[in-house]
Amino acid sequence: MYKFILLTFLSTIIGNAAALQSEKELTNKELLQEINSLKKELQELKQSTQENREELEDISDFTEDIEATLLKDKIEFGLGFKTNLDNFNKKYSNGEHVRNNNIWSNKLMLNMKADITDNMKFYGKLSMYKYWGSSAIHPYTYYDNMQGRVPSDSSIYAERAYLNWFFYKDSAFPMALTIGRLPTSDGPSHQFKDNTVRKGTYTALLFDGVADGIVFTTNISKLLHNKNSYIRLGYSKGYGHTESSQTAGNAFIGASNSDIDDTNVVGIFLDTPLPNVKNSLVQLTYSRMFDIVANPLDTNISATGANDNIGSLDLLGAMVELTNFKETNLDLFAQFGYSIAHPNGTSYMLPNGELVGLLGKDGDTSTKSGYSTWVGGRYGFGEKQKYKVGLEYNYGSQNWINLTQGGFDIYNKLATRGNAYEAYMMYVINRNANIRLGYINIDYNYSRSGWFVGEAQKISTVDSADVVERLQSVYLKMNVHF
Repeated sequence: MYKFILLTFLSTIIGNAAALQSEKELTNKELLQEINSLKKELQELKQSTQENREELEDISDFTEDIEATLLKDKIEFGLGFKTNLDNFNKKYSNGEHVRNNNIWSNKLMLNMKADITDNMKFYGKLSMYKYWGSSAIHPYTYYDNMQGRVPSDSSIYAERAYLNWFFYKDSAFPMALTIGRLPTSDGPSHQFKDNTVRKGTYTALLFDGVADGIVFTTNISKLLHNKNSYIRLGYSKGYGHTESSQTAGNAFIGASNSDIDDTNVVGIFLDTPLPNVKNSLVQLTYSRMFDIVANPLDTNISATGANDNIGSLDLLGAMVELTNFKETNLDLFAQFGYSIAHPNGTSYMLPNGELVGLLGKDGDTSTKSGYSTWVGGRYGFGEKQKYKVGLEYNYGSQNWINLTQGGFDIYNKLATRGNAYEAYMMYVINRNANIRLGYINIDYNYSRSGWFVGEAQKISTVDSADVVERLQSVYLKMNVHF
């Protein structure tokens, strides 16, 4: 554009100069004045063009701001970010020691919220969790309930994506329907250690991980004469058998032509505060998991000892939380879990050739019961509670089993069959960020903690380089959330 204008004016100048020379009507002084006048007009034109360009850029920026505002009016975004430094010391049952130090990891969480209508809201969370300098895909990420919950490559997973639909809001018993990828991870009482509000719905001692399902909730505050009291009825699919190949066509969920049935989960949950106790929460839980699959990743379903349904599981739980108890800056919690496994006698073959069933050996159909306790506290002190210290302890019996395989901590502390201790100190940088230094010690009394298959053996009777007897970890974590 400038080149065209400049050529036009130069042509004009040359033309004018030629005319002046031929007609002898202007002196050299007048010619110089004419040239300077044209230069001034050219400069003014350039300045005007620049102003127009800046005006166009301002209009473009304004348009982008409007588009961003419109998007924000539809979806609110929040951010969570964790950086972890872990140092492990493992002792195996054969006496061997292994150290894994200087292990860094990052977890990124993009939180979403949208008010679709006055009675319908959407919530979502996209997650990436990986070790520094590694893009190795963790095999456990193929388990649906562990996607985005164990360190893997830099893939983004939908950890949550669900709708809340509220109805009969003005009735005596308001109701809500929640459907999608549910808020089943990072539940109570993890919020104390993370210095956040309650992030998940269900007690973390029983459930921690990703789950798809539907939950019906009704407010029973008027029935119990106690505010913020709720009953929830839930259904989830722990495993859905799919068939997808070039010959089969579209994927579908169902038993297909195999003998594997889907794993379905149903549950009932009661949330209510303690009467006349401020900032308290009681949760009572019962759930049943039908037709547990031995290995959701195993496609071998034809041979004897191949993948199959191995039984069902009942989980019962009770939890009490006291936040800022009696305005003392002290937070306390206590949880109890009870598991009842019902093996059906079906066996599954491990890679080493061993045939195992649900919490037992080949062909075992005896009921296996286990229990766990988890207690802890946190105290804040200093100006604006900038400093906090916390202690936690959990114990699990020989046949204790829960659904915490998708827990954020990579050692699955709450599945321990034995004793686990944790102590930490926290510095609160601001309301959105904190740094936590902690120590964990896990003494395993029995093997296969967190495993559904195989018999839990007393550690003192096992001599193996694969069975961990003791795990210690010193960690440093930085959490950002807003």
